[in-house]
Amino acid sequence: MKIGFDLMGSDSAPINELETLKMLREDPFCDLVVSGRGDYENDVDELGFEFRLADEVIGMHEIPSVAIRKKKNSSLGILMNLLKNQEVDAIVSAGNTGAILGFSMTTLGKIEGLSRPGLAITLPTESGYSVILDVGANVCPKSIDYYNYGLMGSILAEIIIGKKHPRIAILNIGSESVKGDDARQKAYQILQESNLNFIGNIEGNNIMKGFADIIVTDGFTGNVILKFSEGLIDIMWHMLREEVDAVVRRRFGQYLVKPAFQGLRAKFSYEEYGGGILLGVEGVVIICHGHSSPQALKNAIKLAKMCVDFSIVKEIKKRIKI
Repeated sequence: MKIGFDLMGSDSAPINELETLKMLREDPFCDLVVSGRGDYENDVDELGFEFRLADEVIGMHEIPSVAIRKKKNSSLGILMNLLKNQEVDAIVSAGNTGAILGFSMTTLGKIEGLSRPGLAITLPTESGYSVILDVGANVCPKSIDYYNYGLMGSILAEIIIGKKHPRIAILNIGSESVKGDDARQKAYQILQESNLNFIGNIEGNNIMKGFADIIVTDGFTGNVILKFSEGLIDIMWHMLREEVDAVVRRRFGQYLVKPAFQGLRAKFSYEEYGGGILLGVEGVVIICHGHSSPQALKNAIKLAKMCVDFSIVKEIKKRIKI
């Protein structure tokens, strides 16, 4: 198995990406094809990975539509073509999300039978993890998109969470079937009449209680939830740490409490799942946080390998046709 890795993606590129390669050299679990600027070819070669030269780099603040047209020889553009031509089995990038989405649609294309792809992530809950999608690929989904998100999310939940017959819910402003906009109301009926394990609507205060294994929503709402939860977790961590330190500053109790809070923070960290997977395109594409650490990038590569191992694209195609 070969996974394409964008050396020029993250905010700290290529520093964090090179650190990830060093980690993978010590703990190899797949082959990598690394694409980046020529300045770093020797570094990649010395670490023992295949290198593909990229003449251009797409910045985080570039307009995606312009980048797609004018920077086909960027690290991202090169990796997308490798995936399209089946020279790699998946790609991982912490680069410009809009550009990744655009290249995925124009170079790979969407799976037949789907109108729009969705970006899925795992979200920690009281009882484990849930899958939420979409978190940024499609801000105005149609009713059928919600159904497709539920179907694709079910497959992902089976793969990475190990859920049998995962429970699906629509994120809404109330539990009643008549709540929400027209698209959500129609989606409720479609899902209710399907063979998926649909449990109805779920409200925002229940997202992290573990009532549903897959939560489907529009990309705008999903992205706000993602960013809000990341910010909230950081703030809560700092507040809790200050309170605990104030109480046990003079005692050894802080050494007992600290590991518990570190474990809680780790569970809620985006580093645990590495990145989101773009479901519904003709290939495995993992999109990482721009601030991704080397460990987060390594976990994203593991996620890519897992999705390839379980043939997630083939499984989606099979179930879409049923």
